[in-house]
Amino acid sequence: MSKKVAFGGILLALNIILLILINIIPINTLFIMGLASLPISIIIMEFGPKSGVIFYMGSIILGFIVMTNKFQWILYTTTFGVYGLIKYMVERDLPIYIEYILKLLFANIIMIVLYLTFKQFIYIPVNIITITGFEIAFVIYDNVYSSFIDYYNHKLRKNIKNF
Repeated sequence: MSKKVAFGGILLALNIILLILINIIPINTLFIMGLASLPISIIIMEFGPKSGVIFYMGSIILGFIVMTNKFQWILYTTTFGVYGLIKYMVERDLPIYIEYILKLLFANIIMIVLYLTFKQFIYIPVNIITITGFEIAFVIYDNVYSSFIDYYNHKLRKNIKNF
């Protein structure tokens, strides 16, 4: 039990360090949020989805404290932060095309809600190019996320277990 708490604490600290970097490095914000979304997948793989939910809650609470731009916090909370849980729920013995449809449906619903919520505060261009770009970027993000999970399972997991 103490190993579980310590390991979770280290991953949460890594997650929060990445979220703090968003304040310091004003470019590549989405890339850093993408990196910050990866530790939850490790928690889910090691300890299950219930621990993943607890990790996510800790991440969004601490993220609220450390992230100065609350729009970025909302973006992280509703998209990147929760994506590990969504991916876990969707990728369960379904045909791959159904998985992609469900994941794209999630991403598009969240983006529509965020757009409708924030369009009065910031200008967000919506046209076929931005929508197509978003779809392509999301599929790339999902594939990178899956590659990270594979890399963790085949390379990192045994090194961490021996540590």
